[in-house]
Amino acid sequence: MKDGDVFKIPLGDGRAAVGQVVSKYLSATYYVLIFDFIAAEEEVPSLVSEALESEPLFAGLTFDALFRPGRWQMLENRPVDGRKFLPAYIIGGHNPARCMVVDFWAKRRRPATDLERETLPHRKTRTPAIFDNAIRAHAGLEPWIEYYDELRPGTIVTSAELFDDWDPGSCGATQEGL
Repeated sequence: MKDGDVFKIPLGDGRAAVGQVVSKYLSATYYVLIFDFIAAEEEVPSLVSEALESEPLFAGLTFDALFRPGRWQMLENRPVDGRKFLPAYIIGGHNPARCMVVDFWAKRRRPATDLERETLPHRKTRTPAIFDNAIRAHAGLEPWIEYYDELRPGTIVTSAELFDDWDPGSCGATQEGL
């Protein structure tokens, strides 16, 4: 899998959702978007452009566990703007004097402001089953649980917003070797 890969997520009722890999992180972890788009499973491959124009419904780091057995099926590769989606994180939050903001790849860091300590998330990697269940719940196939709210992109503060010289191409291209 690589940056820009678009994939379909079968819902089990003849429909499917669409997601996209924004960036690889370390060896088998990916930052993905799942769009607010559901269509008949057989029609999804011809509706990729429409799906990618939808708003991201869920976003986050996940593993490749549902890609490997083919449950999440690759459709094609399209450009994706990492500057628009890849978040910044907070580390060392227990001691305010040591609390830092880091970019998506933890290549750049700086001391966190009080507001950043309160609002930026810690890096979390979730199983792909959580994303699978969340999109099924959004489609009305499972009950909604409060935990899924944490997957909503909401107002992600991006690495590009907090690091003026941040260039996803310069960092992302080197992630394969990590």
